[in-house]
Amino acid sequence: MNLLKLSKVFEKIAKEYKNSRYIINQGGTSSTKTFSTLQFLVILAIKYPLSIDIVGLTQGHIKAGVIADMPRVLEQFGIDFYKYYSKSEKNLYLKNGIINFISVDTIGKAHGGRRDVLFLNEANHLNYKIAEQLIIRTREKVFIDFNPTKRFWVHDKILDNKKEKAVLIKSTYKDNPFLEKEVIRAIEGRMGDNNFWKVYGLGETGNIEGQIFNNLEIKDFDKEKFEKYYNGIDWGFSNDPFAFIRSAIEDDKLYITDEIYQTGLLNKDSIPLVKKIIGYENVICDSSEPKSIAEYRNCGIRAIPAKKGKGSIESGIKFLQSFSKIYIHPECKNAQKEFYNYCFKKSFDGEILSVPEDDNNHLIDAMRYSLENIIGKDKISVIKGIRI
Repeated sequence: MNLLKLSKVFEKIAKEYKNSRYIINQGGTSSTKTFSTLQFLVILAIKYPLSIDIVGLTQGHIKAGVIADMPRVLEQFGIDFYKYYSKSEKNLYLKNGIINFISVDTIGKAHGGRRDVLFLNEANHLNYKIAEQLIIRTREKVFIDFNPTKRFWVHDKILDNKKEKAVLIKSTYKDNPFLEKEVIRAIEGRMGDNNFWKVYGLGETGNIEGQIFNNLEIKDFDKEKFEKYYNGIDWGFSNDPFAFIRSAIEDDKLYITDEIYQTGLLNKDSIPLVKKIIGYENVICDSSEPKSIAEYRNCGIRAIPAKKGKGSIESGIKFLQSFSKIYIHPECKNAQKEFYNYCFKKSFDGEILSVPEDDNNHLIDAMRYSLENIIGKDKISVIKGIRI
């Protein structure tokens, strides 16, 4: 044990282990987030009779990553990796516990046995449905690490919805006291590369390539403070969700205040939900379902069909991009997911096109409908509160 070199990241993991089910390491390159997690898992397997699964997307990914790191980790404990590692079984037997190295690329593979401890390595490459099945079958602790190239299910499903059970450890190369000067120079040499530096240098969540909206921020604010609100609905039922969104404009900023986002929602169920939020205000609806609009009107909701028309998607996107900020209230989880993941299409050779993907856009479509009467109008008059 006297050979151990421990970083600040390891110290944080050790401090939080007893108190949290989810130990989440978000970090830049060379921050020791993976190495420190492996060190801690080795200690657990030496001290306790635990079954520990380290999971990656493919065996190639596992082999080039955590398996390649493990000999150096075990060397610090005075243990010969090759003496205790079974290449055929892809597992490592230590004093009391066992560490299994597993690749899971289909949900069927995730339906296997149970474990005591789970480590989802580079979790941003794993599908949530797969991760969910693995987590359900884990008795004690779940370790997760990733480079934050974009917001993904860890943020939405765990950090937002299970925050009382989770700890987020953010780290950068500066948390690694053992890093060679040449590596530090190489990392810091990329400071001018904004997205690279944000993700791999600072360990902050980056922008998706081709991301349409770069003016987003999740912000808590008083949802009742505005004089005028804009309401929109994009119909959906089975495959696509029913999507309602409510927003307001103030000082060249758009505030997203409320949402309803649910599949399998009948009109008779959605009507009272919408009415509770908007009262007697107008709501602009996708015009493709006149029957639904009529049902809403019959129940006292001022539902108005959207005009849509040629070029309405492009003009709506440009209008939303023109705000200095789009603030999304923390309660609007699905709006966060859609707006942050809405992207332009790519050509076969990777060129970003000016056409948006037809995905992550149900609330965004509802937003465009809600604002269509002011898109293309004098924005200054809208901001000042003149009702158009």
